[in-house]
Amino acid sequence: MPTTQLGPAGSGSAGGYRPTLAGLVIALVVPLIYTLVIGPRLLEPRMPPTAYALVGMAVLWACALALLAVVRRGERAPLSSLGFKPITVGAALLAVGIGVALSLLVPLLSTLANLVIPAPAEGGVLDAARNPAWLLLLGVLTAGFTEEVLFRAYPLERLGPAGRFPLVGFLVGLAVFTVIHAGGWNAAHVIGVVLPLGAILALLYLWRRQIWFVIIVHTVIDLPLVVMAAV
Repeated sequence: MPTTQLGPAGSGSAGGYRPTLAGLVIALVVPLIYTLVIGPRLLEPRMPPTAYALVGMAVLWACALALLAVVRRGERAPLSSLGFKPITVGAALLAVGIGVALSLLVPLLSTLANLVIPAPAEGGVLDAARNPAWLLLLGVLTAGFTEEVLFRAYPLERLGPAGRFPLVGFLVGLAVFTVIHAGGWNAAHVIGVVLPLGAILALLYLWRRQIWFVIIVHTVIDLPLVVMAAV
């Protein structure tokens, strides 16, 4: 009896595994290709920094919306298969509290990471906070939604043994999440902050199976950047 799940359980997709494979390409491969090749080699040298950042956000939104379309029309699965379920006030407040706690952990993680992996100031939190507050706010909102849909919910729900811990989805999603941040952050921040927080967010999703919960947590973690830029 097969134990590995590829695609939503009971989705009844007419195309077999093909819609889910397309979804995995949209969620994981396209962002990687843009971040590693198209963005830095073709666009960044020819565009102002603000415009380049906006294009990157647009790519993530396009991938997220295309993925949701694949889920509904290709897989013929409900969006609840990605954790899109109503969230209670209590759960939302809990998510805010966890987000605040994790945001307070970021300076400690950054300090420890810089002790182990000495890194230049470029690509750190203070460097990122020099961007306009409105751009950072847009980036925070973009990351909070799109990254949780693309790198957390979809691989966790579509890759892994049914009824067991989705190790493949966990590792693949975490790897892509970490790599796409490597272009804008220094090595200490990526390894010491992005990697552990990505793992925590994945575990929070598996705990709650509620996408809005982790979107709130992720957004609250990143919000201090906006505050730092505004003051």
